[in-house]
Formats: sequence, C-alpha cells, structure tokens
Amino acid sequence: MVRARWLPNRRVEHVVELKALKGDYKEITVRYRLYRYAGWILAIASLVFAMCYYQAQNAALGVLGYIALGVAILGALLLAITYPNRRIRFARFLTPSGRPGLDIGCAGNDTAAFEKFADQVRRQIRRS
Repeated sequence: MVRARWLPNRRVEHVVELKALKGDYKEITVRYRLYRYAGWILAIASLVFAMCYYQAQNAALGVLGYIALGVAILGALLLAITYPNRRIRFARFLTPSGRPGLDIGCAGNDTAAFEKFADQVRRQIRRS
C-alpha cells in the first residue's frame, strides 16, 4: 500500500501489486521546480534593479528599484534554502509492458538509506 499526501488534510492511498512489477528499477533524477523558479525570480529582479539603478544616475532609487531589490534578495534566499533539494532521485519500477508502476523518491540527502530501501523493494518484488 502506498500512502501519499500532496496537500494538507488530503491523503491518498493506492495499492500496488508487487507481482505486477518487474524486479529491476531505473534511476531517474528530477529537478526541484521551486529551485528553478527561485533562479528565474533572482535573474529577472536583478535585471529590473540594474535598469532602475542605471536610470537613476546618482540620484535616489525609485520605489520600483527598492521593490526589485527586495524581490532579488527574496529570490536569493529561496535559492539558498532550496539548494540541497535541487535534484530529487527516484527509483522507477516498471510493469512488464514497460509502463511506470511504482516510483520511490529519495526524501533527503541520505543516498545509502534510499538505495537500501530500493534494493529491499526489488528483493520483495522478485519473491512475489
């Protein structure tokens, strides 16, 4: 049984029959979407700040310049916070027809525990 929760107070349960899966898995790396968005926010806000700074020419920055600076700082902080999870590893178990049957994601940076768990699932599939 697979239990998942994407939204608070909303749980999803799904039963995956192990005999319907192949014994080998394929490793997949997915980029964390929030990390990519933080980079875009930082880049665009920095461009707007640079435009406002050069347009001011030794005068005080306008409101837009300070807002762009704040958004750029926010983007940099978000980039720093999401850096450890910029890539998420998955073990994908396929069905005999070649379609994905079960994906197991690495919840943290402990790759040894992830690989151990994926190997345990692989042995369990081969036993069934």
